[in-house]
Amino acid sequence: MAVKLIEILIMEGIAVLMFIFAYLIGVKGKLKLIAGYNEQTASKVKDKNGLKRLITRLCILLGIGSAIMPILTHFSSSHPHGLAYITGGYGGFILGIIGMVVLQSRDYTS
Repeated sequence: MAVKLIEILIMEGIAVLMFIFAYLIGVKGKLKLIAGYNEQTASKVKDKNGLKRLITRLCILLGIGSAIMPILTHFSSSHPHGLAYITGGYGGFILGIIGMVVLQSRDYTS
């Protein structure tokens, strides 16, 4: 029971953090929160609004995935291989998001 509570707290904490980053980058326009974005690299960005939308979508998707993960592990715990399926699916979800960001970020940078 304690392990489940720790999992829920960690995953929901990550989800809240991702939603906060999405708000700060998307609504408040704090592009400096994006890793690698600073005064020297700002000139390489062709479309700042497009990059802002892309990173905001990334944070929202990661937040949703992190929020749903404890629920999925709870329902799949009765199946013998359920946790392996869910963990593999979550890993695939994360790799898909990373691939999406890498491919789409080329449209906004030079």
